[in-house]
Amino acid sequence: MLAAVAHQQGHRCDLYDLTTIPRRQWVSAFRAKLQSFDPDLLAVSCRSNEWSFIEELFHSVKVDNRLKVFGGAHATVAPEEVIRIADVVVIGEGEDTFAELLEKGARGDDTTNISGCWVKEGDRIFKNEMRNLISDVDKLPFPHWKIFDDIHFYDSYAKRHFEGAKVVGTFENSRGCPYACSYCTNDYVRTLYEGKGKWRREKSPERIVQELRLFRDEYGLDGVYWIDEVLLTGTGRLEKFRDLYVSEIGVPFCFMERPENMTDRKVEIIKQAGAKMVAVGIESGDENIRNNLLNRRHSQKTVISAFQTAKKYGISTHAFTMIGFPGETKDSIMETYELLKKAQPDTVQTTIFYPLKGTKLLEEVVNKELFDPNTPMPNNYYDVSHLNFPANKQRELLRYQYLLSFYNSKLMQFFVRANLSHTFFRIFTLSFRVWKVLRKWGFLPTIRAIGRRIT
Repeated sequence: MLAAVAHQQGHRCDLYDLTTIPRRQWVSAFRAKLQSFDPDLLAVSCRSNEWSFIEELFHSVKVDNRLKVFGGAHATVAPEEVIRIADVVVIGEGEDTFAELLEKGARGDDTTNISGCWVKEGDRIFKNEMRNLISDVDKLPFPHWKIFDDIHFYDSYAKRHFEGAKVVGTFENSRGCPYACSYCTNDYVRTLYEGKGKWRREKSPERIVQELRLFRDEYGLDGVYWIDEVLLTGTGRLEKFRDLYVSEIGVPFCFMERPENMTDRKVEIIKQAGAKMVAVGIESGDENIRNNLLNRRHSQKTVISAFQTAKKYGISTHAFTMIGFPGETKDSIMETYELLKKAQPDTVQTTIFYPLKGTKLLEEVVNKELFDPNTPMPNNYYDVSHLNFPANKQRELLRYQYLLSFYNSKLMQFFVRANLSHTFFRIFTLSFRVWKVLRKWGFLPTIRAIGRRIT
């Protein structure tokens, strides 16, 4: 989106993209990009689990006197950390702030008083007030897709949900998650914008379809992945979206949703529109943890109904679950397991809880001395818990992570509950994943045939 803003003002833009670059070449590739394109301004957007690499990158490569503008999730929740290597830190939505920065910079005007950002000038840091939220998201510029390598469209991570698809695009339908989960930064960001406009905003069906049509005309389009936290809001808007989408676009799509929004009528409408798969957050099957610790206030019945309703209309389901919470017990995890058995999602993704900056759960685990806030962010949320748990609990979390992710596998149930050494269990789980991949892609019959010939 920042490239689209700069492009609108007539600026030349290029992208430093790690997607196709081997990790060992990341620093040298960045240095080469600076030399070949020679930008006046560097705009950097990153999440918290990417921040350590960004710091390393900017400490490794001399960027001379180029203006360094940082934004994104980490800049929003930790501006005091980011300003150490940035000249400007954009907090929250960046389109209007970045546009004003470019305009004033081009004219040579003072940029230290721009709303929505912190600006460093010499030894001083100007901490400006938050900018009003963008009220009409239909007026946002269309993404500047041409800046990306085509691999993002032809080999997207979302492509695995669309068998036989050549091009899958990811798109935004709305802004402002209306919920306040205690482990998510969205609630913190919403507090930053108190008194600054309506938090939940939705693009009109006409704008959505126009954006999809522009993308399709340039690249083709076989599938859509909506990145919104929730999609099923007002029934009237959904019906209008369905009618326009079916007539103008007509390709299958995947989306994420809350259990309580998966009502029969809304699911029926979204299926008619072309829904193929829905990812629903369960997080924990322990109602006390889910309702009181995570602030996700819905019943077991609501969770089960969400998956049953999707199945009724032929929409495949994916469940998000999480383990490693403070106060969690084996019984808590087994309640999640039992809930999965009742809900019967087609696939499950189980992550290990990490307390993100800005969240209420970070405050809780720090106060209980379960977490050192100076702990570096992990690269992913699957390998280990970063809370101060004993070693035996860390090993148990790995076992239960596999139990939930493969809840329908009797073989996995046996090995999780068996008293195996940690090393043996890691070898087994790796072998199990390889076997699942081979089976998915139809290689098992070939391997069996080779085995018969050998023997």
